Amino acid sequence: MKHAIVAGIGVALAAIGVASDASAGVWRWGCIGPLGDQQILFSRYHLIVVPAKPPRGKLEDIIASDDLAQGATDVEQYIATDVNSGFTPTLEFTRGDDGKNKITLTEKSSKRLSHHAAMVCGRDEARDVFRKLYRYRHNDEALRDIKLQCLEYTLSTGGGRPCIDRP
Repeated sequence: MKHAIVAGIGVALAAIGVASDASAGVWRWGCIGPLGDQQILFSRYHLIVVPAKPPRGKLEDIIASDDLAQGATDVEQYIATDVNSGFTPTLEFTRGDDGKNKITLTEKSSKRLSHHAAMVCGRDEARDVFRKLYRYRHNDEALRDIKLQCLEYTLSTGGGRPCIDRP
């Protein structure tokens, strides 16, 4: 019995050792833009409002970041209430366990500025850039409209296709 357990563990370790890397799909999205004398940035997971200067980076960098407030001590970071729905008409971000400190963005208009589709090593890549107008609401503050530049990026799984790049 002990030999069977040891053999089973050996087979499992060998399988892990020879397994190849998996290529998961990627879905990232977010926006950046002015909010009065400040700047608002959000990704699929977080939202922050920071001083307008210095700039916090390019939109591509913002959506790729897992922690928008990284390295900053004076930034309040809000957490998205739904990370799996994309650019829905209403986006909510909360701070704190009670959910009372909330930022709500309600889309008023959206215009796609560019679309790029390509095949990257057997995977479908799509990049869409938008200009979106949102109604911004933070707790009981007055409502205001903000215009943001947004990006949605997807990279599919390989799906068993060979590694061929096409523009």
